[in-house]
Amino acid sequence: MPEPLTSPPLHTNPPVLRVLGTGVTLIDTVLASAEADLGIRLEFTALDGIEAQRRGVLAPDSFDIYDQWFHDLDLVWPARSLRPIEVDRIDCWDEIWSWPVLQSDPDRTAPRGTPRDRLFVQESGELGPAASGQISMLPTVYNADSFAIVGDSTAPEPRSWGDLLSGQWHGRVAIQADAAIGVPDLLLALRARGEFQCDNPGNLALGEIGSFIRLVKQYQLSGHFAGFWTDRTPGADGTAKLSTMWWSNYLAQKAKGIPIRMCAPREGYRGWCGGMALSRHLDQRTEDLAYAYLNWWLSGPAGAIMARNGAYMAAPSATRAHLSSVEWDFWYGGKPAACEIRDAFGNVVYHPGERREGGSYETRQSQIVIWNSVMEEHNFLVRLWDLITADALI
Repeated sequence: MPEPLTSPPLHTNPPVLRVLGTGVTLIDTVLASAEADLGIRLEFTALDGIEAQRRGVLAPDSFDIYDQWFHDLDLVWPARSLRPIEVDRIDCWDEIWSWPVLQSDPDRTAPRGTPRDRLFVQESGELGPAASGQISMLPTVYNADSFAIVGDSTAPEPRSWGDLLSGQWHGRVAIQADAAIGVPDLLLALRARGEFQCDNPGNLALGEIGSFIRLVKQYQLSGHFAGFWTDRTPGADGTAKLSTMWWSNYLAQKAKGIPIRMCAPREGYRGWCGGMALSRHLDQRTEDLAYAYLNWWLSGPAGAIMARNGAYMAAPSATRAHLSSVEWDFWYGGKPAACEIRDAFGNVVYHPGERREGGSYETRQSQIVIWNSVMEEHNFLVRLWDLITADALI
């Protein structure tokens, strides 16, 4: 079991808040900034997404805040591990609610699995899109992800999800192991190649799941995949790879000087949204601390740190005040860098004149065609998916 990430006490016996999540958001710079601003001590327990999800279901007394992805709610909320969040205790709720992802666009059919699908607590206690005074999870950080070439600065840049299954990359393709992430990625790849069709890629029927798994298994048996990764994408080991990629991992490798290029597929992106939920076991004092931490996350400092890690905030106005104009124009505006651009840890990741891959946040967000998805037949899908990934983890 990983040890919680802590820093020295700020003063004698400060109150403690325990946060369970992944290394995407539970990083040293966030911890130090929050402790300094709030005068509390944080215990961060960072696991890979699947392990964090398992802890969220089985051990709600081991954390105070669950910092994870929205699609996890489909599995964690029914376990009664979490309690509702009162929207009237969220300082910038009006701005969050105006976030385009949470609104219906009559001119565009939103892909299934957006955060709104499971945002509000209904009178029945179940989750749904109908607005109420309680939410399941507070939307915080989000992004539009794709894939990257790792370890080769000369190969032609792929422009389609279908390239993940191209013979050009045979034996050198790495895929995310979490079924809610890796399956949508491969669905986009198979559809781009015309090898698979379905009514709703965010919610496959039983027969469609069987057909999908058989196709993926054929690629696996041919030796097409280098493996499946959990929280760390493959690095450069002398053999160039094409890997599905999170922006935090992309920038971490870029900061080390590893040749790496993020691709902007013409079919669009897979979207994800992170958020924070409250453990059902909170006492009154810890609940007050938890709400203070939730509000701090959207007050600006965390948003600036996440921007430098490649992600966006659902309520970005406060974030802008904590970024320089050059940083805002680069990360959010998609403009060429006017000076060196540094990541959340101070490493130079872009040089003057370079642009962020994919353009502005409006452009990238508008091109999300599927979100991380937990399907109605998720248990059946995972049983088959695990037969493919279990012995091939990187």
